[in-house]
Amino acid sequence: MEKNLPPQGSVSVAEAARFLNVPENEARQLADPGGWVPLEAVRVRAGAARVALELAEAREELGRMEGRLQEIRATNLRLQRELKESVEERRRLTGEVLELRAAAEERLMLMERVERIAHVERELEESAAELERLRSRRLLDRLLNR
Repeated sequence: MEKNLPPQGSVSVAEAARFLNVPENEARQLADPGGWVPLEAVRVRAGAARVALELAEAREELGRMEGRLQEIRATNLRLQRELKESVEERRRLTGEVLELRAAAEERLMLMERVERIAHVERELEESAAELERLRSRRLLDRLLNR
């Protein structure tokens, strides 16, 4: 007598469980009334399992990408804040430079005035000395009756 052979295109519950990597009681749910699991059912189940696995991997990848997107957004906000602060600092420094330049120009103008005043004072001293010399000469001329 022939040993109980599976119908063509079928496998045992144990083999189906091994192929699908599931417990035998789960594979038994796919079996026909004779206790054999059709290969088509194994293929469908394996395909569904593969799709479920790919879906789970895609969800994991989506989670990683969402996390990365949040990190990038946080970095972007930080960089925008730093840029705004640096622009404000640049404006402040530009204002200070303009103030310093104006002060330097004013100082230069004051130094030029001081030099002019010093020049006028020297000329005044020279004129005063000349005038005094002329006065003393007149006095000398008068003394000498000239």
